[in-house]
Amino acid sequence: MRKKYGKLQTKENVIVFPGMVDRLISEGLKHAEDFQYDLAVDSIRQALTYIEADEQTLGVYAYSLYEIREYEAASKVCEELLKLGPTYYFETMELYVTVLMELRRFNEVKEIVESLLEEGVIPSEKIDNFEQLLELNSRVSKQKENIPLEDAPHNNQIDVTLFQLETFSQFPEDKQQQLLVELDGEDLSSIENDLVKLIEDELISPITKSFALLLLVHQGIDRSITIEKLGHRADITPYGLPEPSQSSKVEAVLQLTGEELLQNPTKLEMVHDLIIRHSFATYPFEWFSFNEKEVAEAYINYVGTMLGEGLPIVGELNDLIGQIDLIFEMRGL
Repeated sequence: MRKKYGKLQTKENVIVFPGMVDRLISEGLKHAEDFQYDLAVDSIRQALTYIEADEQTLGVYAYSLYEIREYEAASKVCEELLKLGPTYYFETMELYVTVLMELRRFNEVKEIVESLLEEGVIPSEKIDNFEQLLELNSRVSKQKENIPLEDAPHNNQIDVTLFQLETFSQFPEDKQQQLLVELDGEDLSSIENDLVKLIEDELISPITKSFALLLLVHQGIDRSITIEKLGHRADITPYGLPEPSQSSKVEAVLQLTGEELLQNPTKLEMVHDLIIRHSFATYPFEWFSFNEKEVAEAYINYVGTMLGEGLPIVGELNDLIGQIDLIFEMRGL
């Protein structure tokens, strides 16, 4: 019997084959998880020419647009989401306000945040975030007003005030990381000490520290830095450190898991994705005292539990992997 397929969709006389839109959205979400925001935007943008996306997809799309600095487009997607009354309304509002600041629409930020605070509708755990955004908006708007045009930073100059710990720590984590990514390839001499302070600060997130440290590695900075992550502390020198996923231990773990899961490509992709992401979050540490075989086996078992294979694994290394995974979960990735 011939298999029956779903009815082909069309959009302006273009045939949309079954599964194509779902594939584009899945690819977009995956790209965002891997910090490939430009690819995420491309995939989701294509999908949106055929369908109206759900809240999760629109949220990822708005965030990805923000990450690649398409602020006008990001603001429009946020506005669309807010009209829907999304599940994560206040998270969306935080992103929207941050985008408006990038667009220098400071008065709108002030009106929105003050209105939300006065109405008392912001959840208690979010109040500090919005108050900090309001304070930062006021400070940045005054700075922009008081800097004469001829004294404003040129495109190839770094605004050092953004990377001073007191200011930098008030930005949302995604904004912190965007600022650091934009520095790659720049002369960091004017903010080297500030970057070191960020790396050594106990309250800066592990992922953000990795972005800052990698900048110093790329610049070949030869100085001692004390870094703490996940309860472990060490004195390191950026000069000569390998990329997060290119250390001998990470490469060994990737090879071992690749050999073990050669016949299970789907599980292998999940395992390697976790290993690479986690190696970035823990950089420059490499699973601390655990050897390559222990780490490889732990990741295979950890992903196995995610796929419903067997009983949950317990132990110090599994707890560590879960703790690292939680860092990404809290970031929404």
